[in-house]
Amino acid sequence: MPDGLSRPPGAREALRAATEAAHLRLHAIPVFHALAEGRLGRAAYAALLRRKLGFHAALEVRLAEAPSLAGFGLDVAARRRTHLLRADLAWLGAAAEAPLAPLPRFATAEAALGGLYVAEGSTLGGQQLARALDAILPPGADGRRFLLGYGAQHGAMWRACCAAIETAGASAAPRAAMIEGALATFAAFEAWFAEPVPA
Repeated sequence: MPDGLSRPPGAREALRAATEAAHLRLHAIPVFHALAEGRLGRAAYAALLRRKLGFHAALEVRLAEAPSLAGFGLDVAARRRTHLLRADLAWLGAAAEAPLAPLPRFATAEAALGGLYVAEGSTLGGQQLARALDAILPPGADGRRFLLGYGAQHGAMWRACCAAIETAGASAAPRAAMIEGALATFAAFEAWFAEPVPA
């Protein structure tokens, strides 16, 4: 049997497989489904951004408190995106503050990387979601900076995250901690959006 067919899955593949069910549940949340289909009005979109701000601001706090990811080649501060959410909310004329979501603390760098994976993975469909807002927003970046994420740097940022995941999850125990961190973060996100987002 060729080596390529017998090679065990890498850390990123294992992380994706372990979190797939949680990821699919998030896509089924009505407000995200409506966003993807271009059915959100401006007030509902602003309310969604405020709810997302509460989650991402809390995650940034938890990542700042956690053991550093510098050993895996990542600068967590460079990956903060709450300023983009605040810019979008300000452009929409909405309050650019929100209560923080309850998130677990990360005891290890690997668990923190699992948490970061949740946030970084959300950038993958951002360009498509940004286009779904064409009916309520003018052309350009205004109002959708968060969804556009890292812009031209998106590919490089995602590749660096994937490389860190492979490095951190090279052995069983750190990989398990990373998966646990991701699952806990997904669960916190799901709970934060369990109630309807007010328009």
